[in-house]
Amino acid sequence: MAGTRLKFCGIMAAIIGVSAPATPVLSQDHDRGYYGGVDLHLVCYGEGAKPNVQTVPTFHWSRRHHELETDYATIMSRREFDSVVQIDIHGDDGHIWLPKKLIPPLHSGGQDGWWELSDLNVGYSEIDARYRLNGLNKPKIKIDRQSGHISINGIEDFRGTCEEHYAGEQRRF
Repeated sequence: MAGTRLKFCGIMAAIIGVSAPATPVLSQDHDRGYYGGVDLHLVCYGEGAKPNVQTVPTFHWSRRHHELETDYATIMSRREFDSVVQIDIHGDDGHIWLPKKLIPPLHSGGQDGWWELSDLNVGYSEIDARYRLNGLNKPKIKIDRQSGHISINGIEDFRGTCEEHYAGEQRRF
């Protein structure tokens, strides 16, 4: 039906001397063909934060020995860093590539930095998913498709902005 409509538009355009558009105009709910099977490749730039443990020396005055003594304190904090995350979605399946900074020392699974997405939900305005780093750490991904903002919430966090990467493109501009 759509092909017939395009041929008709092309014939009518030739008759009245106007060139027909090369591709049909897609409705807003069709979403550039994604639901028809187009893959989605996102590169997300941003900053992350992960737990950091430091042992630092502390000094105190010893009344007993009348001198400074050294003790050690353990300080828990969050270390921030810049990073890049990549997300590939193919139909109902998806994977996320994480830099080493976002992978905890104790992890289960992953292959060359790629982790399988579970509970993947690709909606018109939002993408939600999870991935499993280990038994205690199952971060949640949320991507706003209007703004491109991504948030990954787990023990290691990430916030950034995603851009779609088209295969075969060598330059950005």
